[in-house]
Amino acid sequence: MSEMAGVGRSAARGAAWALFSTGLAKLIALVGLTLLARLLAPREFGLLAFAMTYIVYAETIGDLGSAVALIYWPDRREEAAQVTFIVNIAAGTFWCALTLLIAPFVADFFNAPNGAPIVRALAWAFVIKFAGNTHNALAQKDLRFGARAIPDLALSLLKAAISIVLAWRGFGAWSLVWGHIAGLSAWTIFLWIVVPWRPTWSWPSDLFKPMLAYGRHILFVNVIGAVIVHADLAVVGRYLGLTALGLYQMATKIPEATITIIVRALSAVLFPAFSKLAAAGEDLRGAYLVSSRYVSAITMPMVVGLIILARPLVWAAFGSQWLASVPIVRVLAVLAGLQALNNYAGDILKGTGRANLIARLAVLRACLTVPALIYASHFSATAVAAALASSDGLGVIISIVITARILHMSLGSVLKAFAPSAIAAALMGAACAAWLYFAPTDSPALISAGGVAIGATVYLLSLHLMDPSLLRTARETLLVRRTAAAAQ
Repeated sequence: MSEMAGVGRSAARGAAWALFSTGLAKLIALVGLTLLARLLAPREFGLLAFAMTYIVYAETIGDLGSAVALIYWPDRREEAAQVTFIVNIAAGTFWCALTLLIAPFVADFFNAPNGAPIVRALAWAFVIKFAGNTHNALAQKDLRFGARAIPDLALSLLKAAISIVLAWRGFGAWSLVWGHIAGLSAWTIFLWIVVPWRPTWSWPSDLFKPMLAYGRHILFVNVIGAVIVHADLAVVGRYLGLTALGLYQMATKIPEATITIIVRALSAVLFPAFSKLAAAGEDLRGAYLVSSRYVSAITMPMVVGLIILARPLVWAAFGSQWLASVPIVRVLAVLAGLQALNNYAGDILKGTGRANLIARLAVLRACLTVPALIYASHFSATAVAAALASSDGLGVIISIVITARILHMSLGSVLKAFAPSAIAAALMGAACAAWLYFAPTDSPALISAGGVAIGATVYLLSLHLMDPSLLRTARETLLVRRTAAAAQ
């Protein structure tokens, strides 16, 4: 069996595990949020959201790109892991100490002077998370997404349980803080259990420079990416207040629990898979087109469904006090869909060692995005989300064009890969809109359930008619038929 076929089959099974574990973890988190939304006010969610905005930015810079370098690195696995571990332990300690020191300034920036204790408590999350980063990277490198499922589920389950109990006991925003730290601790502990690698006292000095050189480009991309992806939270928190930030942050949860988990799970599989194929000298055009077909087939119906069903979904999940977030949900659904299309194009570039090109594209996107967000903050949180989606749309076009040129492909072949899913999603959208108009009930839960059922049915039937091989190939690949196994 060829290298591409072997990696493709491993990647498909890894994607299935990643989607299962990430989806279940997000489902647990979403169920927890439906309870927390009825126990806490939007401002209390905003108190955690402003602190987490800073934490995310710092985590992005934190490990100097060493975890991504470990996934990419083609040889000397044990020594590369040792380099990543050393960098992460040093970085986690540094960021914890720095955050304890500058917590009042972070709180003042977001006009939350009483939030400094929350920032200081979350400082310890750096030490906890960075202690597990190496094991997490190794699981991705080896495409061991079944093992990686256990830590992810432990994080979501413990985080939700601790937060709900403490919120019920009246701890307010602190229930979210302690839930986050408890869940992160479980994540790191279980990673050490399921990934057998252990650090040593060795010091692979000759690997630090080349790994960090590769990581430097990825780090730069991640920093710019964090600016683009999380700048909306920073801008809303800074200019529109903690209540608006709480509404905005809650609005991100529905796209996050549906579309974004697909993006992250598939990217976690596609990057190491593309890296292995590139290292083996395989042509990546076929892999890119297959990825385009399947990513769009999964994400496009979710985008359309969330746009149409946003109001009953938010009402059913979080209660009527959160209905002000519905317009934000709709725009963020579009944003998540754009990020899905853009993300795996970036995985191709990373997997072929073109991190410097990604860095240049990221700078261009940041130059477009940040001014647009600041201007949009003069209007509303929905306008901020729309500005981010608009800049991402331009970034998607540029990324796809460049990736197609690098792989010596026509844009027509890429668009052809998207077409069946786009048409099926449009038909699904019409069916969901008709259901909303004629629905014989006022219950948001029943309207949501009916819309999802009708939409899924129409979409799958439409996709089967337009691209019958897609679903059949996916089933055969994931089940690994005996005939294929015998051929190995």
